[in-house]
Amino acid sequence: MENSRSNVLFINHSVRDGGPGKSLFYILKFLDRNQVNPFVLIPKDDIFSENLIANCMYENIIVDTRFPENLFRPMSKWEFASRLSERNVLFRKLLKFIYALCNIVLMTHLVLTSGSIIRSNKIDVIYCNGTIAKIIGALIGYFNKCKVIWHVRNIQQTRILSLIINHLSRLNNVKRIICVSKATSYQFRYSKSKLKVIYNGLDPEQYNPVNTTGLLREEFGIDSDTIIIGSTGRLVPRKGYEAFVKHTPYIFKKIGKDTRVVFVIIGDTPHFFHMDYKKHLENICDSMGLKDRFIFTGYRKEIRPYLKDMDIFFIPSNYPDPFPRTVVEAMSFSLPVVGFRIGGIAEAFINAESGYMSESGDYSDMMNNIVDLVANSKLRKDIGEKARKRVLENFNAQDIAGQIQDVILEVCKEGSFTQPGSE
Repeated sequence: MENSRSNVLFINHSVRDGGPGKSLFYILKFLDRNQVNPFVLIPKDDIFSENLIANCMYENIIVDTRFPENLFRPMSKWEFASRLSERNVLFRKLLKFIYALCNIVLMTHLVLTSGSIIRSNKIDVIYCNGTIAKIIGALIGYFNKCKVIWHVRNIQQTRILSLIINHLSRLNNVKRIICVSKATSYQFRYSKSKLKVIYNGLDPEQYNPVNTTGLLREEFGIDSDTIIIGSTGRLVPRKGYEAFVKHTPYIFKKIGKDTRVVFVIIGDTPHFFHMDYKKHLENICDSMGLKDRFIFTGYRKEIRPYLKDMDIFFIPSNYPDPFPRTVVEAMSFSLPVVGFRIGGIAEAFINAESGYMSESGDYSDMMNNIVDLVANSKLRKDIGEKARKRVLENFNAQDIAGQIQDVILEVCKEGSFTQPGSE
C-alpha cells in the first residue's frame, strides 16, 4: 500500500443509466481518498463515466473493450447484425451464441494479461460491481493472488450462471460478498461466512422534493387536481407492467367519475431488447380504452423533476428484484410506494407504515391499496413522510459508502493468501 492508502480496482460493467452504476457512483463519491485510492475498469465511456466527469471524479479510469457490458451483446460495430435479427428468432439465437463465444475469448485474454494492470497500479483489492465483473474479478484475483470483494446486486435467474457464481464464491481470494438485500444473499449456498448485507443508498439532499422543481405536470398538461400514480424503470416483460395495466379498470370503477387519476410510466425498452415493449404496452392501453389514462414518457435522463409531481408510486415487479433503487428514490420524494412482498422490495419499506405490500401476484390487493391512497390525501401524506424518514435513517449514500469502505479496509488488513484455491 502506497502512502498508507489502499489501491482498489473497481470493476464495473454497468456503464449506462442503471442501478449498479448509480450505486457505484455514490460509493466513489463518498470514499475517503486519504484511505482508499480508487481505480475503475469499465468496458467503455458512457453515462457512468459522464457522471464521473461532471463531478470531477474521472481519475484512474481504465477503459478496456475486452470487458463486455453483457455476455450476449455485441460490440457496437456488430449491432447492425442485431437489427437484422429482430424478426428472425433462429438467427437471433445464433447471434447470441456467437456474441457469447467472442466475448468469452476476449474476457479470457483480459484475465490472462491482467497482471500488468494489477502490478502497474499496485492493486491491493479488486472490487467487483456486476455479474460479469464478479466472474472476471474473481479470476483476475485468482491468477494474480489478489484479494477480491464482490458487490452482488442481482439474483441469478439462470441455473448455469447460478452454479458458476456459487462455485467461484468459494475461491479463497474472494474474501467478502456484499449483498444489496437479504433476499440477494440467499442464493449463496457455499459461502455464507463471507456474506454481508448492505443496502443501496442515495444522496437524500440530491433526492429532496424541497430542492426540486416539478416538470411532469407542465410537460404533459396535467392539472393540479389530478392524482398522478407513477412508476420508473426499464420496460421489459418481467417488470409486471402488462398485468398491472390489465387490472387498473378496477381502480377507475372504484374511485368514480369525480376523481381524476392518471398513470405515468417513465422508462423505455432497452435498445438491445428484441421487441418494443413500450409500444406493446401502449397498444394494450389503446385496446382497453385506457389511452387517456396512461402516459408513457419514454426514457428520461433525470427523473427527479418527474418524481416531484407524483402522488403515489407503484412497482409492479412480481419477481425477486434484488433491491430496486427506484423504490428508495420514490420514498426519498415522500411518495407512498405500492408493491409486492418479494425480493428486496420487501426489505425497502415497512408495510402499512412507509408503503403498502401485497402478497406476490395479488394484483387485486394492490389495486385496493391504490384505491385507499387515492381516496385519502392525509394517508398519502403521512405514509410519504414516513417513507422519506426511512430513507434518511437507513439508505443515506454517505453512510452506505462508509460501511463499504470499512469492508474494503478490513479486507486490506487481512493477510494475503499464498495458494489460491477453493475452500
